[in-house]
Amino acid sequence: MSEHATQLSVVLVDELFGELPSRVLGALAFHGRLPFSSLVYHTQLSPIEIRHSLSVLIQQQLVLWYDAENTGQALYEADVSNSYALARSGKYLKLVQDGLGDTASEILSMYIALGHTRVGDLTRTYFPSSDERGPLHEIITSAHHPHADSAQPVRLNGSKHEGAHTVDSLHSNISDLHKAGLLCAVHESHFRPAADNINEAEQIVPRDGQIKSKREEQATWELAVLKKLEDWKYGSKKDIEALGRMEKGTKRAFDGGEDQPVGKKRKLTSSQLSGMNVTGSNSRRAEAGWLDDNLVLRVNHEKFAILMRNQQLAALVEESISSTTAKVFAVILRLAGSQLRKCKTGLNVLDDDQDDEIYLSSLPQVSTDELRDSIQDLPDLSDAIGYADPSKIKLSLLEHPKKVKWRRDSREVDTDEATVEGSASSDESDRGSDDSKSDIASIDHGSAVTNGDADYSSKSHNHETPDTTPDTTPKIKEPQSPLHSLRQHLLLLTEHPHRFLIPIPRKSAVPEKWAIPYRSLSSTLLHHALLSITTSRFGPLAGRLLRILGANNTNDSNPYPKLDEKMLVLLSLIPQKPMRTLLHNMHCAGHIELQELPKDGNQRRPGTTLFFWFFDPARMRKRVLKETYKAMTNLIKRARVEREGVRAVVEKSERTDVVGREDEFLGEEELSALKEWREKEERIWGEVGRLDDLVAVLRDF
Repeated sequence: MSEHATQLSVVLVDELFGELPSRVLGALAFHGRLPFSSLVYHTQLSPIEIRHSLSVLIQQQLVLWYDAENTGQALYEADVSNSYALARSGKYLKLVQDGLGDTASEILSMYIALGHTRVGDLTRTYFPSSDERGPLHEIITSAHHPHADSAQPVRLNGSKHEGAHTVDSLHSNISDLHKAGLLCAVHESHFRPAADNINEAEQIVPRDGQIKSKREEQATWELAVLKKLEDWKYGSKKDIEALGRMEKGTKRAFDGGEDQPVGKKRKLTSSQLSGMNVTGSNSRRAEAGWLDDNLVLRVNHEKFAILMRNQQLAALVEESISSTTAKVFAVILRLAGSQLRKCKTGLNVLDDDQDDEIYLSSLPQVSTDELRDSIQDLPDLSDAIGYADPSKIKLSLLEHPKKVKWRRDSREVDTDEATVEGSASSDESDRGSDDSKSDIASIDHGSAVTNGDADYSSKSHNHETPDTTPDTTPKIKEPQSPLHSLRQHLLLLTEHPHRFLIPIPRKSAVPEKWAIPYRSLSSTLLHHALLSITTSRFGPLAGRLLRILGANNTNDSNPYPKLDEKMLVLLSLIPQKPMRTLLHNMHCAGHIELQELPKDGNQRRPGTTLFFWFFDPARMRKRVLKETYKAMTNLIKRARVEREGVRAVVEKSERTDVVGREDEFLGEEELSALKEWREKEERIWGEVGRLDDLVAVLRDF
């Protein structure tokens, strides 16, 4: 992590948990892994203060620790990535509130405030009495989430949302959060640094001595180590099945069934009921489907990163195609998100020498039937697809102008040759003119006829003149089936230049499926973010230059095109002098790079040196990411300075007897100052949220 990211993490911890935990985290972030004695030396705090600070930081998993030989001399290390996640707590609550409701959002805010906790402890916190059907107990925590109003604490009670809350609804909402992947089970490896987890896995996983080749044995052992690490982080199949049984509840009461020993059943039941401070029979507990009280859960930040990416991809589709197609794509992303454990899957884009089937099989896929069942609540999809009369569609307009001109010239040559070979005689031309005169003379000039309504039919005519009047009657849109309309939106996503979807070739007895290329879409989001930053800083001409330099560099696998000034002038149509100024400013800001190629060896004279400009997205991404961290840190510090100016008024408004009754206890000047401060705080934290969206694109996607 960079220095600016570390400073931002320290400022966030100071803002939420106080000065002591921030000093401990800062010492670990700047000095690296330290024992307890070194922490006392670097922080100049007492051992009791450090123990309290470490308990808070470890509870939030902001500090990791490891004791290799269980000697009691643990080593502590800061986790800056989890510390940065504190800035997204408001977005987490908003996502859960929109997807699962207000009660689930309240429960998630409790997990954010506590870090990780047992289900039984959370149940006793909400229901301290033995009445399991009573209302939620009113809980007010001192933690503030950054994107909420900092003048009010996070309230985790039923006063905001009317309705009766029960233990059943509490367990049901926790189960929904866990099934969605927003809460995950806690493993002891989550509290250890990554390097120590690798060492532990390498010591546990045995080597297969039956393999003759050492290279194959080493590769097999490394894969086994990676699988062990994945099982520790996300849970093995046995752990997932056990959690599924916990969510379903006990199927039988204690006194039913004889297929298992009595001692084992008694031990299982007692472990499930341990820690509960509510009354109720085992049958009622089984019917309710309560979770195990010993199950420890925490917030899964990687799953929330997937949801944030889905939002930005849906916004990109809405900007590129339409809002209805964006809603369809949002449903596709939601269905495919259940197949992902982390945001960065490590899937590469399709290479030239890579098999298409292998590449497509590695991507998350969604079938058309599954999608059709999930979009029934969406509006009529056929209204968003335009309809045109096939006879009015001119495909020739889509052809290249040179091709159209060549075809017209060749048609004229053929017409001239036909005229020369078979020219009409004078008698035939005279007869034709007489026929035309007779047609005109047969018109009844006495009748009132408007243009185009004349009747050319006559008894003397042996043929009927076709009606060439254009039909201006509006065409009635033909009704389309919902599946047909859905496929039209899917084809729009497939045929778009960004390739939002990839169709899977259909096989016998296999439903139609669509794959989502997350890696290429993330590269598209990154490219758009970098392009918008350059355009906003240096103008549209700079954006044009960046598009030219990055035309063949939409992903990391393609080489960087390097162009000199002459080629840039020809391609960008920008004069040389203003273009040099733009290139110099963009180079100083780190948006583009310059390579010098001397012609005369090592002398490097400007007159004999070639200068090539190129665009490196990785370098620019790192540069912009550091600047974004620095800007977020300065904004939070600015909010703290602004708060100090009205500290007395803010503290008075946060008193429990004043909350909700500010008009009675505060004067006009105090109300005006409080209103002005809250508007400033909202603007500052809103800007922090927008910068966090940029960080998500640059770092997490």
